[in-house]
Amino acid sequence: MSQPSLFATDINALSVTPEVRLARRDDHETSRLAATAASRRSPSQRSLVWLTLLKLEQATDYQIATAANILRSSAAKRRQELVDAGLVEDSGLRLPTDTGTMAIVWQPSSSPVF
Repeated sequence: MSQPSLFATDINALSVTPEVRLARRDDHETSRLAATAASRRSPSQRSLVWLTLLKLEQATDYQIATAANILRSSAAKRRQELVDAGLVEDSGLRLPTDTGTMAIVWQPSSSPVF
């Protein structure tokens, strides 16, 4: 029996960020509209972060964001979704950021959960 490939994983099918978490009931209409737009962007950015991390093999959120040409905050959110899905893990390594603080180095999970 062959093990499923990480490349065969349908990253876009992950529903780890439901739209209801993106906006509160008492938020203004503009916030709700922004949440809807973000919920549509998430799957494509999630795929981009996933493919970037596969290419880099190990990277901080900043390195992922730079390589993928997206905001660091967006890269970190999408990477966290991949962690929650069991596809990405902490490598145990730390690298200094541009501000001198230490950042987690992430890698594709050695035992992905399918």
